[in-house]
Amino acid sequence: MKDILFHLPVVGSYDQLKRGFSGINDRNYQNMLWQISEQSKLADELGFWGVAFTEHHFHIEGFEESNNPILLDLYIGMQTQRLRVGQMANVLPFQNPIRLAEDIAMLDHMTRGRAFTGIARGYQKRWADVLGQGYHVGATGSDKSKQDNANRARFVEHWEIMKKLWTERTVSIQTENWQIPPADVHFGHEAVNQYGTGLDENGMVKEVGIAPKPHQNPYPPVFQPFSFSEESFRFCAREGIVPIVMNTDPTIINQLMDVYQEEAEASGHGALKRGERVGIFRDVLLSRDADEAHYWAERGNGFVFPAWFGPVGFSEVFRNKGETGSIGSDYATLRDRGFEFVGTPDDVNRHIEKMVNQHGPEYLVHFQHSGPKPHDVQMRSHELYMTEVAPNWF
Repeated sequence: MKDILFHLPVVGSYDQLKRGFSGINDRNYQNMLWQISEQSKLADELGFWGVAFTEHHFHIEGFEESNNPILLDLYIGMQTQRLRVGQMANVLPFQNPIRLAEDIAMLDHMTRGRAFTGIARGYQKRWADVLGQGYHVGATGSDKSKQDNANRARFVEHWEIMKKLWTERTVSIQTENWQIPPADVHFGHEAVNQYGTGLDENGMVKEVGIAPKPHQNPYPPVFQPFSFSEESFRFCAREGIVPIVMNTDPTIINQLMDVYQEEAEASGHGALKRGERVGIFRDVLLSRDADEAHYWAERGNGFVFPAWFGPVGFSEVFRNKGETGSIGSDYATLRDRGFEFVGTPDDVNRHIEKMVNQHGPEYLVHFQHSGPKPHDVQMRSHELYMTEVAPNWF
């Protein structure tokens, strides 16, 4: 099993966050950068597979201050040797797919093939509807509404453009929203066709290509967090993308994994083992003292989840199949529903043993809160995990 540390990242301690405006405190931001640096360097030494950052904007509150995960990846990549660096995820409908394809290719080269990438659709209306103006699309509510359908269409469109740019020397692409290159662009430079290609006999631009191409062939591993729907799992299976499951009900997880295996084989990817090319997302924190671990986890995910994620609908991932009524997002619910892999090394081993026996995921994505959970607590947790838990599941 491959372990990925996923940082929001949070800016500010538990008390600083509760006072407000933690995200615009410069000292808090510098502290966050120092903490993720030290934790990533330790993760590199201990043998974690990778570290990832999210994409969100306008987080003056401090909960998910990660405007540009690729920049954070490069920052960490320059301080580590083996650790893979990636995004969970770039929000495709609100990105220029050409620029994004270039940036990821550059990151892959600068880290010498240690990059991975993630793609998502965007659910936070505050920033998605602001940044989406130029793309005439808004946040997804995963509700099959007109806006949701437009978001999905733009997501797929941008993904297809990125794939072509990564895998073809030069391209001419016509989609609903993009013409690459535009018509009637004259660039009569002899050097273009003398040393490359793309111009016709009249000097008109007919094809363009990005440079460099990714270091990894054909491109870095691709993930889609956090996938809930059968439609998303079928898309990921067809495209060879790793979906990250956030649900906690084993029946639902198994159904999604069945869909993934079925669609992957039907799409020509061969017969995958159970859990192959699939990840599961959990909050992970270890201590020698279980009560201490739960104390810090409750001030971390137990504070951030009900304050930020629950109100925008993420509590639905804790719903059991056939269950009706409202679902809470307080720490007791997170713990009871199996989202918290928290406690002593023995406790966490039992959680993982159950998960592996039921689902056998290739990846485990560890939720990280680099402010509410003190730095020394996180560092010790990583060490305990990689020395007393991970060796059992390689």
